[in-house]
Amino acid sequence: MDKATNSVIVRNEATVLEDAVALKTTGLGIDYSNKSCGKILILINNTGTAAKKATIVKGDSLQGTEDMEISVANGTTVGIVIESGKFENVSGENKGKVIVKGEDATSLKVQVVELP
Repeated sequence: MDKATNSVIVRNEATVLEDAVALKTTGLGIDYSNKSCGKILILINNTGTAAKKATIVKGDSLQGTEDMEISVANGTTVGIVIESGKFENVSGENKGKVIVKGEDATSLKVQVVELP
């Protein structure tokens, strides 16, 4: 599975963000194992010509009860900070990751920012 590289922001310092990664229908792993205070900002950009949906897949813990669908209008970027207990995987090959899937493999791109 593809993964996004987290950009780690340091307080009072400008940080160059990692490049956005294409969000595929098969999923993209976001590393949540090094979160500081659980503050990880997920940015989803739609470069397509129509609105597209991104799905944050429920995690495999007790709190992981349902996926979250996010509609992203064409030409826009949305940001979300999620509750890791609902979406982070705690076991298996995706342990420590949150999985995000795109409606198609060409329109949506993701950047991940670890906030201080």
